[in-house]
Amino acid sequence: MDYEIMITFLNRLYMVNDIPLCVFRNGELTLQLPVITYFATRIQKYIDVLKQQQTRITYLMTEYDAFYGLIRLDGDDFRTSDQKEGKVTKTASGDSRLIVSDDMRDEVYIFVGPFFTTSITNEELDQILKMIQLPDYAVPDARAFLQYVPTGSLSKFLCYLTSIYTAVTHQLIDVEEVIYNEAFHNSKIEIEKTIANSLYKDKEKNSPTRHSTFLHELYRVELIINGDVVGMKKNTQSMLPGNRGQIGSNALRQAKNIFISGCTLYTRAAIFGGMDIEEAYTLSDTYINTSEACTTVSEVERLHLQMPLDFAMRVEQASKLNGKSAPIVDAIHYIEENINQPIQASDIAEHVNLSTSYFLKKFKSELGVGVSEYITKAKIREACMLLKYTDKSLTEISNYLYFSSQSYFQNVFKKQMNITPNQYRNSKPLPVAFQRSKAN
Repeated sequence: MDYEIMITFLNRLYMVNDIPLCVFRNGELTLQLPVITYFATRIQKYIDVLKQQQTRITYLMTEYDAFYGLIRLDGDDFRTSDQKEGKVTKTASGDSRLIVSDDMRDEVYIFVGPFFTTSITNEELDQILKMIQLPDYAVPDARAFLQYVPTGSLSKFLCYLTSIYTAVTHQLIDVEEVIYNEAFHNSKIEIEKTIANSLYKDKEKNSPTRHSTFLHELYRVELIINGDVVGMKKNTQSMLPGNRGQIGSNALRQAKNIFISGCTLYTRAAIFGGMDIEEAYTLSDTYINTSEACTTVSEVERLHLQMPLDFAMRVEQASKLNGKSAPIVDAIHYIEENINQPIQASDIAEHVNLSTSYFLKKFKSELGVGVSEYITKAKIREACMLLKYTDKSLTEISNYLYFSSQSYFQNVFKKQMNITPNQYRNSKPLPVAFQRSKAN
């Protein structure tokens, strides 16, 4: 590919995906997207480290968990087909020789990044800017730039690097061949050392096995898969017994890491048990983010007692759809997704491609309640969540759920829950899953 064409291509590529990149030609910065004052010079150390790899494509992860990649090109990548085939040209003196252009002597690097696997918080952004050590006047632009850097998986980043290489050189390179530069994160060797030392110390001291929670975790997973709420209530009366390894730098980090590993297990178990995949992952994300906000070990442990029971209850709720026909399952999902809309039976019937009269009969036959009654119960479940976990007024909740008036909402709520909305709001907090069971 011609060098100027490559520059145009990279400009257009940046307009499509906003992934930052720089191009260096013979040591000179010839392209920076976007242009951020002083940023390129502050990340020069990463470029220098990647250059040492002497490979076509390499990458690293920085101390602030950003990925940078380097694509190495040379003059051969910008030669014409005649030049690559070694075709000769007659000189003025009649001699035959290969004409070597300036491009053929080029050393070109495409430096890509930063690229984050997750969105960065304001606190993390402050730490990154401190590490980069930009002048004060350059910080606002850098902050705005870093906030909008695209995120994605490492595999996506590596595919992006190899795709640029292929577009420029017309040569394929496998993602698996991309070399990771361990100058900043030489983790594999350290992990092997830690494992060896830990096992040696345990054997030398003849200490009991530290990781003795497996069977207890397996039992809890089985309870979730089966939606066994009664069994889970008994099981979660206390934390899982047994010993755990050291997986945190302090007690709070240890508790959070244990919580996250448990949440991962329970999420998969809930999906196996029939819980909607998207709902399961959303619940998992919510619990993990909530745990990260905890400031004491006891807060994390209380959350850990609630979480598996919540998953079990939701699986139990989902299992109630087993044996139901596809249109009725679709109708239930439609109601849940549009609970804040003025839902009519005719709308649902149209959505599931049934006549209204046939749909009404089929719905009541399979669920034992009419559509209107089911919608009302679903709205009250949603109201319970809003009352317990938000500060929205009764009027706001009533309007949001399309009740005709606040007084009507209060009457319906009391009939369903046996207490008024305000009494419910002031009662002892319960997980959402408890509320669902009670509402049903």
